[in-house]
Amino acid sequence: MKMNRIAALLPLLLAGAVSAAQNPFYTITEVATPADRGDANFGPWALSISGDGSTVATLAVTSNWYSYFRMVPTGMDLAHRFRYESGCDGILSSATCDAYLDNSNTASQWFADLNSNADQTYNVIASGVSSGTITTDTIAESDGIVTRYGRDASEVTSVGYVSLSEHRRKAVATVSDTSVDVTNGTDYAFASAYDIIPVGTNYLVLGSAGNIKSTAYNYCYSNASIESYSQYCPGYETQAAFWLVNSAGVTATQRVASYNTTESTEFPYTASAMKVANVDGSYIAVGYSATEGYSSKPKNLATFWNLGVLSSTGTLPSGLTSTAIFTDSDDNPGTDDDDKIDNSWAVDINEDGYIVGNRVYRNRVNRNYPTQMFVAKYGSTSQTITSISIPVSTDGVNSEAAALNNSNQVVGWTDERSVTTQPVYGSVPRLQEAFLYNITSGSRYAINDLICGLDDAGAKTCTQNGKYYYIEYANDILDDGTILASARRYDSYDDWSALSNGTNVVIKLAANYSFSNGAVPSGYVVDNQLPVFDYGASSGSSGGGSFGFFGLIAMAGAALAGQYRRFVKKES
Repeated sequence: MKMNRIAALLPLLLAGAVSAAQNPFYTITEVATPADRGDANFGPWALSISGDGSTVATLAVTSNWYSYFRMVPTGMDLAHRFRYESGCDGILSSATCDAYLDNSNTASQWFADLNSNADQTYNVIASGVSSGTITTDTIAESDGIVTRYGRDASEVTSVGYVSLSEHRRKAVATVSDTSVDVTNGTDYAFASAYDIIPVGTNYLVLGSAGNIKSTAYNYCYSNASIESYSQYCPGYETQAAFWLVNSAGVTATQRVASYNTTESTEFPYTASAMKVANVDGSYIAVGYSATEGYSSKPKNLATFWNLGVLSSTGTLPSGLTSTAIFTDSDDNPGTDDDDKIDNSWAVDINEDGYIVGNRVYRNRVNRNYPTQMFVAKYGSTSQTITSISIPVSTDGVNSEAAALNNSNQVVGWTDERSVTTQPVYGSVPRLQEAFLYNITSGSRYAINDLICGLDDAGAKTCTQNGKYYYIEYANDILDDGTILASARRYDSYDDWSALSNGTNVVIKLAANYSFSNGAVPSGYVVDNQLPVFDYGASSGSSGGGSFGFFGLIAMAGAALAGQYRRFVKKES
């Protein structure tokens, strides 16, 4: 009888023993730190991880211009005009804009250095990431920036650009351990490459290419008022571009006309292909093309291109068409005063035909001009977009997709959970928090909730490598769920809870457990939200509430140093 009772209790006892101690779902490995950034003053931030997980590209800069233009740090690429053309004034408070503009190594310095053609952007390349024996190399933009590694796990390929004299830029690629000039600075004066995929014995490279637009060029590089003249950058009119390359050079080139550039304007029309995938035998690329916007200002439009069945013959199809992902004109940038979208762009596509991208609102929504991610589905039979969804649909909340894998998992960032109603208009930017989203199930996770384990007593433990981490931006994801992210590392709980005295680090997150159809099993989601209380930022009509004007300025200054200081309650 006693043996029967023991036998009945044994599964419960074993279950309790198993559940008491638990590793975090993701293990953190640091791959780059500020000690690696050389002459840069800010960063590093995550860019891309190679398909085999061995090599990582990160970004560092001499001057912080992302805060002034309200963009993600890795958005600091002059080719992507939609990131900076709207400026700061009239959106954030004037005091915040001034803090982001005129302090040491901020936007004004960036614009002056841009005029002088000085190196401002650096890669920190980390090698040996999969083996754990990591070495880093810091490379200036005049020697070449890696923007993206190829997804192919059988070899490491990459694409990017090299900054040249007279504000020119050439697109480059690395294939078969050989560096290839995709453009040379004279065929196209300004070009960048953003993805690469093998096609037979060649590689399809895609990106942006164009030539000077005189008035815009002169204004962009005038070293005059950034408020008035940065919107004329990059000074070149570009189109989405496709190249077939191999280790011997370029075998074919094709540029594609944008969606709508009929309006005459002194501003440059810009476009770029960003990612490509083989969907049921056809190569489908996504990115953005140019279109006419309000007040005769060019805007960008989320776009796809069907390149069809490519062979290894070294040719590209002619007559490619730029097709809008959103078919309803109300969902796209337009010329009417009541058009709600300012810019849109697609960032990734996978082999199932899922597309992820983002749209920025031109109209104010709940005291913010939000960026909102979208998920679209390309149907290979109809060769059209068959569905579109908005995973984060709460009015005024920011969400931005960065990358997508072939397991239908998306990474990016959204407003930190306690600041989703904090006013941005007339105030300061919101703190961001990295997410993992499963398209198949619709489940979305704060990645900060996936880095805590349980100790032997079943209590939460969130330190890794003896440190606390706040994961702000998730920038890339491999098919096995490995994530590359930008985080802040803290020495103590108190520093972490206040986001004080942090250090920017780039981290790799490797899963310790299996996904369930792309979803994280619920038992491994451990709440790790910052312990904040409402400081009154959502009250009042002009922004700031009881936090007040000087609190906003303190937050602006803290952001320049890579940290947002926030009022918190201590752990009890």
